[in-house]
Amino acid sequence: MSDAQKRIAREVHLGVVGGATLSNYRMNPNVTQSFSRGFTFGIAARYIEENHFGLVAELLFNQRGLKDQFDIDLYPNLSFERKINYLELPILADIYFNLGSRNVISLDLGPKLGFYLSDSSKSKLEGDEWKKAQASVYHAYKHHSEPITKKFDYGIQVNAGYEFKFSKQMSLQLQGRYYFGLGNMFSDKKSDAFDNSANQQIQITATIWYRTQIAKFLIKRQMNKELNKRK
Repeated sequence: MSDAQKRIAREVHLGVVGGATLSNYRMNPNVTQSFSRGFTFGIAARYIEENHFGLVAELLFNQRGLKDQFDIDLYPNLSFERKINYLELPILADIYFNLGSRNVISLDLGPKLGFYLSDSSKSKLEGDEWKKAQASVYHAYKHHSEPITKKFDYGIQVNAGYEFKFSKQMSLQLQGRYYFGLGNMFSDKKSDAFDNSANQQIQITATIWYRTQIAKFLIKRQMNKELNKRK
């Protein structure tokens, strides 16, 4: 293999990704929650540098959520769920192993950046039950109306996946993903209601990958440049 081939990616893949999500928030003071169901979708690019290693970047719409879990015996008629939408950019190291000619297992790890887009809520909060629920906890459910002041989010994501190659150009990848947010969505000053409001999320996704000819074109162009220099 020439020096040009070593310096340039052997493979470049483009893909579309979509899946289902389960999320909640790590809150302090603690808010009792159940998982909020949502979805994610977007586009992806994969750059394979050498055997067993590459880089993956995605641009995703992701729906996160915060869903209260009320004591069903004490407050059977109460419910609250807040959906929070983000545009996300994960940039991950991709470690993979081929199992034969068609099967691949992989582990991805790296940072993910998020940019707040919008939020909405759906609730059933009224009557004496709601008044008693508010009085029973320190935070008094202030997260229901607390404004999202921190529009930028960041954290660590890890993916574990299996990929099946239909052909040299097309493949389907299934992944389980976990995101651990490091940024808060609410203001976290001493005078504020919450000093921690970071997201965590589980995802199940499917990605259709298409292997492009970009790498072959770049390698050929670089080789031609080197040949011309030697003349």
